[in-house]
Amino acid sequence: MLYHDSVILLFAKAPVEGKVNTRLIADIGVQAATKLQYDLIHDRLSTLTKADLCDVRLMCAPDSQHECFLKCEQQYPISLFEQSGNDLGERMYNAIQDALRQYKFCIVIGTDAPALDEVIIQQAIDTLRQGMDVVFVPAEDGGYVLVGTQQAFDFLFQDISWGSAKVMQQSRSQLDKNNVLYKELATCWDVDRLEDYQRYLAMSKN
Repeated sequence: MLYHDSVILLFAKAPVEGKVNTRLIADIGVQAATKLQYDLIHDRLSTLTKADLCDVRLMCAPDSQHECFLKCEQQYPISLFEQSGNDLGERMYNAIQDALRQYKFCIVIGTDAPALDEVIIQQAIDTLRQGMDVVFVPAEDGGYVLVGTQQAFDFLFQDISWGSAKVMQQSRSQLDKNNVLYKELATCWDVDRLEDYQRYLAMSKN
């Protein structure tokens, strides 16, 4: 393991029919959307395990008891934690605050950015280790697919329109307002629309 002082928090929804990848259901159907979630979770965990950068916490929603999560715990060297909070911002903040009691640096990612590889994640950890307060990998759709920090900044997760194209812009604004140093790495895509799904399928074949 490269970094004993760092942790990756992988936020994941259980692959429950009708509850995941809901924007895609109209195009690909419920079963394909559910299978996509299952595959994305395993893709992420497989990538992180092979990279062996640092400890990984699988942040489970709605809880950690879903069969998929329990199998992941057996298959990969990870720990299961339950997400807690009323919205995504609160859930991320609570998870970061808890993680930073044990680790110096914390990276938060989701399951829906398959192009976010171990090279970029390592770059994010190194950026924090070089003294940057916060690091982002922006998403093509205006959000972000990675946020890393060495301090739990509550304002970074408040008054953000989660799921909208304004997330990255609003996050910058909050950090600028509070004079926090941050760096953005190269933009990455995530799986939100049919064309993203098709891009993921093409990538999976290679």
